[in-house]
Amino acid sequence: MQVSAETPVQFLKGVGEARAKMLAASGIESVRDLVWFFPFRYEDRRHPTRIAEIGRHIESPVLLRGRVISARAHISPLKHLKLFEIVLEDGSGGVKIVFFNQNFLAEQIHRGDRLSVYGIPRATVGGHVQIESPDWEKFEGAEDEEGAIVPIYSKVGNIPPKQLRRLIGVALDEGLPSMADELPAEVRERLGVGPLVESIDAIHRPKELTEEFLRSRSPWHLRIILQEFFAFQLALRIRRAGEEVRRKERRIEISDELREEVRRVLPFRLTDAQKRVLKEIADDLQSDRPMYRLLQGDVGSGKTIVALIAAMIAIRNGHQVALLAPTEILVEQHYQRISQLLDDSVVVAKATGSMNSGERRTLLAGLRDGYVQLAVGTHALLEEKVKFKSLGLAIVDEQHRFGVEQRQKLFAKAAAPDILVMTATPIPRSLALAMYGDLELSVIDELPPGRQQIRTEVRTSSAAERVYAFLEREIATGAQVYVVYPIIEESEKLNLKPLTAGFEKIRKRFVRRRVAMMHGRMTAADKEETMQRFKAGEIDILVSTTVIEVGIDVPNASVMLIIDADRFGLSQLHQLRGRVGRGERKSWCILIHDEDQGAAGVDRLRLFAETRDGFEVAERDLEIRGPGEFLGTRQSGVPRFRFGNILRDHDLMEKARDAAIDLLNEKGLSHAVEVASKLLGSDLAAVTRD
Repeated sequence: MQVSAETPVQFLKGVGEARAKMLAASGIESVRDLVWFFPFRYEDRRHPTRIAEIGRHIESPVLLRGRVISARAHISPLKHLKLFEIVLEDGSGGVKIVFFNQNFLAEQIHRGDRLSVYGIPRATVGGHVQIESPDWEKFEGAEDEEGAIVPIYSKVGNIPPKQLRRLIGVALDEGLPSMADELPAEVRERLGVGPLVESIDAIHRPKELTEEFLRSRSPWHLRIILQEFFAFQLALRIRRAGEEVRRKERRIEISDELREEVRRVLPFRLTDAQKRVLKEIADDLQSDRPMYRLLQGDVGSGKTIVALIAAMIAIRNGHQVALLAPTEILVEQHYQRISQLLDDSVVVAKATGSMNSGERRTLLAGLRDGYVQLAVGTHALLEEKVKFKSLGLAIVDEQHRFGVEQRQKLFAKAAAPDILVMTATPIPRSLALAMYGDLELSVIDELPPGRQQIRTEVRTSSAAERVYAFLEREIATGAQVYVVYPIIEESEKLNLKPLTAGFEKIRKRFVRRRVAMMHGRMTAADKEETMQRFKAGEIDILVSTTVIEVGIDVPNASVMLIIDADRFGLSQLHQLRGRVGRGERKSWCILIHDEDQGAAGVDRLRLFAETRDGFEVAERDLEIRGPGEFLGTRQSGVPRFRFGNILRDHDLMEKARDAAIDLLNEKGLSHAVEVASKLLGSDLAAVTRD
């Protein structure tokens, strides 16, 4: 039969029903899936190492080829391990190869077999060299691959590697040539990439393993990277365009009178960065399309003031504003600060889950009839019963605590409201483009004048007493202190032993001081009461988990002591450090780690101590931990690409984004959806929904 890209794999020669099921379990159902199943490494079998020379390659991977001259399975008398040992000989010498707990190999490898072995030689106690549990492959008379570059694929069921390569080879020979290139010609030209078929074939069957190729930076790899980046960005733009279809009926004007009111409200002069970002937001508000903007800013950069000015613009034009925050503590902080700045010139209300029935009825009525102009709330604002008379602007604080679904719920509460999402977690531009490609990006990259520099010190646990003595001296001057323990996941299954033990230790050490504890299992009311007491100066030392990472401002707090700091990500440490230095006091962040912490962990903490800029911290954190860990969850919406690396390839991501925007603008939404459907198939719905 004629093989095409859409041919089910079970119809390929050598597959059959059983192997088809194994392939399907790995997501490979068609010839197209098979040719997009790329190697994860290559073996250059043109230049094997001679066994006589492996002593020069201790602890470095080598490729050996030879014949098995002995093979036996036995049990080690010392460690009671099942061992399968062979000796491989190539004419220059022999080497022992040991497989642990794989005695079934005795049925697969026999004396006289020719093997290709890829592994790491290690010196034994007796001074000999052996290789342990290497990758291996048998040559049963067919030696055509011995002088070739051989692609190595991830394991699929129990299909032998050689058989998998043959199946992919058949798919490449018979199905690939007729496979359509779904990337439009004008997009290929704009991205500067070559034909798809040529690129796929070159990645499976390279002629040479150049450094560029092995780094996935060859022209063929760039074709795949840019296609996947483009498809992802196009899907995000389609989602955005679907929301922009509804043009705003409201008209926003910024009068001289409004400008003067804003100047009266401001507690300080805006920085140049704040002015730049505010202009971007004001332009969006005056546009006939809904604003959909991400506002990034380091801790203390003044995002809230910018958001408040945006709120005033909407309110003075006759519309309501909703400010969504992740915790009741943060809601209270926003409410108090906004009320203080605006006095009685704007009607501000709170919306939280702890409201009583009377408060809830009053709030719902006030929002419905337009009396409440600015509502600051938690997820309670997203409830179906919450109706606005004229919601013009929705602001989401601490964006990383909310998903797209929450943003969509806010969007649904009005006819195309403007959306401003904010985050104090600095996100490298590369990651921001991947996570929030449907949002325009504004960055406040400048701190207001007078913001205190925070001195960061790294200490071992043996120095704890000296640190405590320092805390005692600080408290004696009237300062307050945070002590944070590394219970990173706040959940119902939370084990509070480390925190409670630490709390008791601190309380016994500081018997003359007022010590309190806070964690995620406390009720919202109890947490709020504790934070308010701390702010009022009724608590000297607050022992807490990371629940205070996003919290109320306490200008009098001058020391952040973080226990087992090596267990935190750099960005989380930066957030915690930002809890101090908010007043006039000189402030410190002290990182405690165990004595036996490895050099890499200590170097990481010292690197953090030397770095003040949150965006630089975030870049380092992303390099160290990767996107998923950086965000703290695998359900973060960060896509996985075959060869693209969103940190390394940020320039390619921006290039793909621009190409997606151009296609949408030039060809329209229906054409963009058609292209995205061909590129992503069933994945399109997932990207545009998540």
